[in-house]
Amino acid sequence: TEDILRNKSMSIDTEKFQSLMKESRELAKKNWKGSGDAAVEDIWFGIRDKLSSTEFLGYETNQAEGIVLSLLKESKEVKELKSNDEGMIITNQTPFYGESGGQVGDTGEIVNSDFKFKVKDVQKKLGDLFVHYGKVLSGSVKLQDNVEMKIDEDRRNNTRAYHSATHLLHESLRRVLGTHVTQKGSLVESSRLRFDFSHMKSISNEDVEKIETYVNSMVAKKTDVRTRLMTPNEAVENGALALFGEKYGDEVRVLSMGDEKGKYFSTELCGGTHVKNTGDIGKFKIISQ
Repeated sequence: TEDILRNKSMSIDTEKFQSLMKESRELAKKNWKGSGDAAVEDIWFGIRDKLSSTEFLGYETNQAEGIVLSLLKESKEVKELKSNDEGMIITNQTPFYGESGGQVGDTGEIVNSDFKFKVKDVQKKLGDLFVHYGKVLSGSVKLQDNVEMKIDEDRRNNTRAYHSATHLLHESLRRVLGTHVTQKGSLVESSRLRFDFSHMKSISNEDVEKIETYVNSMVAKKTDVRTRLMTPNEAVENGALALFGEKYGDEVRVLSMGDEKGKYFSTELCGGTHVKNTGDIGKFKIISQ
């Protein structure tokens, strides 16, 4: 259906379009099941049908205003969350990063004059619906409430430093071990990173030192990180690496960082949050493999 909408040379009557949309939703539900509790996960399709996608503001800001569009308690929609209730909040926009691409979701708080909600985690459902998980510490939150959202800035800063380090690590691995190395997964937290990749044997101590030297040399140069928006094809034509398991839309963020003889050391497609300058990463050390 998205291909049809994009192709202006094609026309389709309303009844046919609605039928295709229904088939598309049913196929999505079928594919979604099998990866968790289907009875619980099904609720997101109904919510997504009613709401538009959540606008993510976290690339530019650590706090923002928003409007409560949906509340959930025990995986059911409710009109209100009261003091001590654990539940979920969905807003029209958010500065909170939703877990994806290996990077963990943000924590922080959602508040107004009537309540305080501690955000313990943020997950993305169906690709673009940001769900804030947490607990009401005081007061009560209601649908259509205007709220202030504030992320834990220290935790975000540490997390994005580790995320940027994964990009430099990825390229360093390819330089030392060979271009056959590709990322197969990762975990990016505020206290560490784990990087999964393809290689036929463990890395020698000598090569570990070479990899660390590559990363730390890029950190030491303290060069600005560049972000560009491109189509996936444009990104690949510009030398960007696409990561294993990631789904890319019509427009992607391309992160370039590090300086090597006037050229960027690393260029990858990535929707995560990152440092503005490689110097913000700090000292890099591999502690295990």
